[in-house]
Amino acid sequence: MLARLVILVSSMVLLHSAYSAWQARIAADTGGFEVESILGARIPPDILVEAVSSFITLVIGILWSAPALKGVTFASEMSSRSVDSTDSGIAFANVRHRGSLLFGQETKSFF
Repeated sequence: MLARLVILVSSMVLLHSAYSAWQARIAADTGGFEVESILGARIPPDILVEAVSSFITLVIGILWSAPALKGVTFASEMSSRSVDSTDSGIAFANVRHRGSLLFGQETKSFF
């Protein structure tokens, strides 16, 4: 529950920083003054700090609320299956015997 609250609050703060950055750019264009460039972006430093900190908090909240990772190894897959169910898969099917029925006998040509 706390992780969802962190995600909600940090998402709202990130959206607020995006709106504030847009508003600062519009105010700079209409006011005729230049906003200093920090890290290649023309936004005020307080909005940049707000955006970066809310993004980091959002990532932490998402990672905190995520379920545990499942095993992806063959051993973890075989812990819930039997060998018989693995051998009956389509990858082990023998389809080599159907070729003579589909294509008939191959004839040799002189050319």
